[in-house]
Parts: sequence; C-alpha cells; structure tokens
Amino acid sequence: TDMGNGGSYSAIGNGQTQSSGKKYHTKCICVGCGCSEQMCAPALAYDIRCCCFEAAVKVDPSLCKDTDQLCVGRMGLKVLPVVVDLTNPLVDRHELIVVCEKQVCSM
Repeated sequence: TDMGNGGSYSAIGNGQTQSSGKKYHTKCICVGCGCSEQMCAPALAYDIRCCCFEAAVKVDPSLCKDTDQLCVGRMGLKVLPVVVDLTNPLVDRHELIVVCEKQVCSM
C-alpha cells in the first residue's frame, strides 16, 4: 500500500486517523495533525501499522443510537490456521450449533 501519498494505510480503512485532508492540516517531517469535521463519530480512533503488525480500535457512539444496536457485538481472533470468534446468540440466531460445517440448531 501507498503510505506516503495519501493512500489508505489505516487498519480501520477509512482515513479517520489520517491527518492529511483534514482542516488545518499541518505536518513537520513525520508528525501531522488536523481537525476533523465530525466531533464524535468516532469519539476515539487508534490504529498502528508497522511492517507486518497492524491493529485498530474505534469508539463510535453514533453506532448506538437505537436500543436494538446495543446487542450487536462480536470478537474475533486468528492464530496461525485457527480462527475463533464470539458472537451474541440473541443477534446471530442463524448459527447456534454447527458441527463440522453442518448446522445442527438455529432459531
């Protein structure tokens, strides 16, 4: 990916943590800053990318405007070939019990 010429280098993928293109953009060598037009969407965003390591966190209160959005959630982890995820069974009812790619129980 293009890290120096305004390319999408963010793990979040939408440039929320990229200072280039924001109001009052200022940069000195490798440190840049700017002011986003959106105050709380997201309220906090963090990402890091260094060689083969990449991580991102985002806190966006605008995703919890309605009460049904409070139950939406998931977490995922991959270590070598093993992939594990946790989902909310109240929201993801289509796969409650699956054994070797065959669905056993759903709602």
